[in-house]
Amino acid sequence: MTISLIVAGLFFCGASVFCFYKANYCACTQAGQCDNPVNHYWLGAMFSALISLALCCLALHVELGTLLWLTLMGSCFLGAFISARQYKYKQCKKSTLTNAPSINEIS
Repeated sequence: MTISLIVAGLFFCGASVFCFYKANYCACTQAGQCDNPVNHYWLGAMFSALISLALCCLALHVELGTLLWLTLMGSCFLGAFISARQYKYKQCKKSTLTNAPSINEIS
């Protein structure tokens, strides 16, 4: 029972981080055009985080559950941050290779 509550808490942590990053992406790339999705994503992030906190506290009581929740949220955010950095690095590398001048090009 405890393990299933922790796994469900981890799932909701992941959903919260996904909604958080989706809200930030939408706000940065389409400012003013997607007010409703940003609100929905923010609400989804907060609601998922609260559900995750409740599940972790049910599994391990308040003190240990809160520490577990902080660890899960930190791990999910760190994983998403590293993934975003890797994706940007690959995109940057791909764009520099396509924009590089050809060796046989006449200058």
